[in-house]
Amino acid sequence: MRSEVIRRATVNDHLLFLISDVYNNRLAAEHLADLKASGLTQETIALHRIRSVPPSMIARLLGFDVPTVQSAMLIPFPDPAGGFLDHIRMKVFPPLKSRGQHVKYLQPRGSGPRLFFTLMKLADITDSRSPLWIVEGEKKALAVAQLGFPAVGFCGIEGWHCGGSRELLADFDAVNLDGRNVELLPDGDWRTNFRVARGALRFADALRARRARVRLVLLPVGDKA
Repeated sequence: MRSEVIRRATVNDHLLFLISDVYNNRLAAEHLADLKASGLTQETIALHRIRSVPPSMIARLLGFDVPTVQSAMLIPFPDPAGGFLDHIRMKVFPPLKSRGQHVKYLQPRGSGPRLFFTLMKLADITDSRSPLWIVEGEKKALAVAQLGFPAVGFCGIEGWHCGGSRELLADFDAVNLDGRNVELLPDGDWRTNFRVARGALRFADALRARRARVRLVLLPVGDKA
């Protein structure tokens, strides 16, 4: 039944089909190579239902057309209550060029940031007092989770809060933070990029306001998803 796969809000039928067992997914070679370069295993890819999106569905999932995108890889967002959220991000190939930047990821029009829950140790993420890893980027969060650590991902250095607020996303309500050790892993440039450093420090402050014990972890500069 639909509720067994996606909970909450209005379900996008295209998303429902793509992450169902009915869809005979074969990841495009470019997408599989990208995931393997991030260290992800076939088991992780299958568990999280990462898919190649048929070209005809890209605009339908996003709610807008992107003519320059040749292919897209779907990253569904697990729901900590079970199943998947009606929220996605897509990695697009080739990246879009916008104001001198290369945009690698897109999400549906009008959607805000969400927390990406990895499934390997979901119960430990929500209920345990063991150290929690909060990692910038879904694929990096999955790579950490593969090592056996409870991990969640956030999308972009400001992806932990909604615009106009410095409060944590409501998704954090599902996570036990009180008195918990948290390893916060922004992208590797937070020590050299003022904007990234500001976002990381504000994020750490917001976690500490929820009584978490936060440590910022340095990754190698240039480590990108």
